Amino acid sequence: MCFVMTALLSHAQTNQQLLEAYRNGTLSESQISELKKESAAATKEEVVRERGISDLSKLEATQATTVGTSGVTTNSSGETRRIFGHDLFTNSKLSFEPNLQIATPDNYVLGPGDEVIIDLWGITDSSTSYKISPDGRIVISGVGPVTLSGLTVAEATKRLRSAMASMYEGLYDGSVKLKLSLGSIRSIQVNITGEVGNSGTYTLPSLATLFHALHIAGGVNDLGTLRSIKVYRGGKLYSDVDVFDYILNGKTDKDIALRDGDLITVAPYSKLVEISGQVKRPMFYEMTQSETIADLVGYAGGFTNEANRNVVSVTRRQGGKWQSYTVESDKFDSFVLEDGDIVAISGDINRYDNRVQVKGAVYREGYYAIDDKTNTVKKLIERADGLREDAFTARALLYREKPDWTMEVKPIDLAGLMAGKVADVELRPNDMLIISAVSDMKEDYEVAVFGAVRRPAKYPYAENMTVEDLLVAAGGLSESASTANVTITRRIKDAKSTQVKDELLESFTISVKDGYAVGGDNEFVLQPYDQVYVRRSPVYVQQSNVRVEGEVPFAGNYPITHRNMRLSEIVNAAGMPTPGAFVEGAYLVRRMTDEERVQQKALKEMIERQSQSGVVKDSLSLNSIEIDSVYFVGINLEQALSNPGSDFDVVLRDGDVITIPEYNGTVRVLGAVTYPNTITYKAKKNVQYYINASGGYDKYARKNKAFVIYMNGMVASGKRAEVRPGCIIIVPSKSVTEPVKWSEVISMLSSTASTAAVVLSAVSIATK
Repeated sequence: MCFVMTALLSHAQTNQQLLEAYRNGTLSESQISELKKESAAATKEEVVRERGISDLSKLEATQATTVGTSGVTTNSSGETRRIFGHDLFTNSKLSFEPNLQIATPDNYVLGPGDEVIIDLWGITDSSTSYKISPDGRIVISGVGPVTLSGLTVAEATKRLRSAMASMYEGLYDGSVKLKLSLGSIRSIQVNITGEVGNSGTYTLPSLATLFHALHIAGGVNDLGTLRSIKVYRGGKLYSDVDVFDYILNGKTDKDIALRDGDLITVAPYSKLVEISGQVKRPMFYEMTQSETIADLVGYAGGFTNEANRNVVSVTRRQGGKWQSYTVESDKFDSFVLEDGDIVAISGDINRYDNRVQVKGAVYREGYYAIDDKTNTVKKLIERADGLREDAFTARALLYREKPDWTMEVKPIDLAGLMAGKVADVELRPNDMLIISAVSDMKEDYEVAVFGAVRRPAKYPYAENMTVEDLLVAAGGLSESASTANVTITRRIKDAKSTQVKDELLESFTISVKDGYAVGGDNEFVLQPYDQVYVRRSPVYVQQSNVRVEGEVPFAGNYPITHRNMRLSEIVNAAGMPTPGAFVEGAYLVRRMTDEERVQQKALKEMIERQSQSGVVKDSLSLNSIEIDSVYFVGINLEQALSNPGSDFDVVLRDGDVITIPEYNGTVRVLGAVTYPNTITYKAKKNVQYYINASGGYDKYARKNKAFVIYMNGMVASGKRAEVRPGCIIIVPSKSVTEPVKWSEVISMLSSTASTAAVVLSAVSIATK
């Protein structure tokens, strides 16, 4: 803080010297300009020496963050503060720039450089422009020189009329009219010093005003005053402007017109105080020597409606210590504020002298004043338009404040009170009467329906609701529903019971009436929380189909017409395999049920965990396998057709797809071999033959774990496994180098086959 105070003191002294010299007329304009430059340089050098800054650009950057020019400024602690009015001259949308297109004002003072236009009309017409010379004159042909400098437009018009009357006699009798107006206007120079954003000499249009000059100079900084901006003209004080009169009272005469050579000075503020709390514009305000709390509250827009107008708190620093003052409202006009004072306006107390509240089962809840019409509980209820029909009248609650502000509750027999059987209760301020509704005293009852209905869900309970009512609310029975076996379960309720019972629920079985007809003795009335279960009819079965594809005469969909329908029956219905069919390669693809999908996912996760823990070391893991919606069922169609009804003759289910392929005379070798390959099938050749035809084992091969996947989905393991047309030989590896691409394996069998069944079978055999 020391370097800042030194710089400001030096700056203030230099400005004072400049002002005195200007007043005395001992300095020319060029000397004034030079003195200002020296003052600014000296100030910077002092700050540099004090703070040890080697680069002036760093100093300027530091000053820019310390001294602001807008309404929001930053102090040395980095805290922001808003000073009222300080953004007036930095607002880009409020420049106070003079309008050069307006008509010439009669009080405009002419000077050297102004262009004047003299218009004559009547018995003679002419329009001539002249530029006022540096000696303040214009020269009119036939008239001679006329001095206009220093005259207002109105005064210059009179002088010209008098001077030109000798040439134009009509100016005497009015037959010739004369008008003086401005063409282009001159420029003026003004000097601006003190606590502004950028002090200096500025060239402005001659119509410029004080506020426009301050805007051009960057406005008043956070040390500058708005209450006493001085304008010196001809070495003497011409005007002392309080900008607050313009901001708060709209006095436009404070924005005075400038003259060439005017000096504008902005001194540091005298008093800056802060007002906070319940006023309309809490911020910092600049105060004059005699202004009081009342003036400050007026500047802040007055109290808010929540303010405590009776007393304010003032904090003041005196003698290095903080002092606190409590000022009553009758002292607001006389308590003079000091620089740095903090005035706090507190809010009101959230208490009422005569207010009560009623809530609950009345027609008009809300707050009411205690008066002659409302001073007891009964009158309060009547004032609220009475009790609703659903009011719980056995007990109402009156919450009341005790003297120590804690709460107590007073129960009221509401039925007796309204009937006049019990004494009325007198109200006190801040009482709150709560009247519960009957529905508030009960749970939100519901019933539920499950099973073969269109919208199984929970539904709100209503008194006298029957099973048929609930079924209608649920959208009715589904097509598969059984009306002969509907079960209802009910909670056992005994509020006074003291023992646990083995029976958990009551259960009822009923038949639903056809058409949900109303009436009859057998309607079952529900109670809260009853649950209704509608069973599926035992004879209801949706149509089921299987599909036969490939080498049969009549490929297509076939219905499952009876329970446990088998593979051989469907193939027979499709016309049996054609002569070109490869019967031993026939396979069955089956859709997964929800239960099978859950089991498959659990098995996949188990194998993945074993793989991660090192239990499974083969490359055949499930890391890259997605759980499919279908899977292979290994079948032997030859045995099924030869032995109908045997275990080979698989029982079919809805969605099964039976494929009987053509003959495939190749064998595919995949996995840990030198060159995975497809080889022509040769009868009686073993597994090793085909592995050798693929370049033999690679260095990671698990030679004893090779296995064969047949076209019908069966799997055999070991080197002695029989090789059949269309099969795939897989050689696992010891570590995962290039995992088997199972999509390639399955593409050899069917484009719709499930990968999961093949891989699971393969892993099971390979890891034995």
